[in-house]
Amino acid sequence: MPGQQLATTDSLVEGTHFLSSLSSYEDIGWKSVAVNLSDIAAMGGYPEHLLIAISMPPRFTREQFTRLYTGIVDCANTYKTRIVGGDLTSAPQLILGLTVLGSFHENGCLKRSGARPGDIVIATGDFGASAAGFWYLQNESSEAHSIRPRYVRTSAAHRRPIPRLAEAWSLVKRTDSRGALMDSSDGLADALCQISWASEVLIEVDLELVPIHDETREVATLAGVDVNDWALYGGEDYQLVGCVRPEIWDNYSHELSSSFVVIGRVLEGRGVRLKVGSADGPEVELSRTFQQIRF
Repeated sequence: MPGQQLATTDSLVEGTHFLSSLSSYEDIGWKSVAVNLSDIAAMGGYPEHLLIAISMPPRFTREQFTRLYTGIVDCANTYKTRIVGGDLTSAPQLILGLTVLGSFHENGCLKRSGARPGDIVIATGDFGASAAGFWYLQNESSEAHSIRPRYVRTSAAHRRPIPRLAEAWSLVKRTDSRGALMDSSDGLADALCQISWASEVLIEVDLELVPIHDETREVATLAGVDVNDWALYGGEDYQLVGCVRPEIWDNYSHELSSSFVVIGRVLEGRGVRLKVGSADGPEVELSRTFQQIRF
């Protein structure tokens, strides 16, 4: 397993994945790299090389390109990923297509198909922050809500996500590939469904245990939104969601608990069950998760 290669690619399209009116070009550049690094983190791998294809509209200036590329370089350098090539072309809107090549961790990798009944479900960070940041950035000038520019954390979560590479390495080191892992780029509900489908298990999650930051809750109140909706379906949080054997958690919780929290358990069956404490929670709305074609 060590020495084998990982590869991931992702595209960000202006008007679909970002709005230049809400983020600086430095932020857009950073995010385009971070979302790809998060895919490498989702398997516990090491990012090594980066290929960049940028399509720019005719209105794009040299100064804007410099700022965009500065964000790309900043993120790549932060996570020790070397830019080795790419392509420039024109398009009606700004499009960034990036490919990251990486290698497996020396202790193996974790896939979404590795969950087993009896496992516990763990997650990094907090959920719903990016959706809250996106709403706030769209509405920060709204006099109707008397919003003041104070929601720095949620804004940063949307503009500059953090790929959870170090947390993934810490987990893989202690599991020796026994378990499952995925990032929550398309939302917590989607990550849970993907692990459930791939592993053919039932995943039960207690919404009271899902970490949600106070700032996210405050923005949700302003927006008149159920904060659990943002946590489950908002997406772009780029947190890790994993399943590990209980003995692994028992043995290493004193080391892993600084990065991961327990949010549920894995059972016999299929699907995802949401609970609120001891009571049944809402049904997972599959129509709101990212659906891949299955034959």
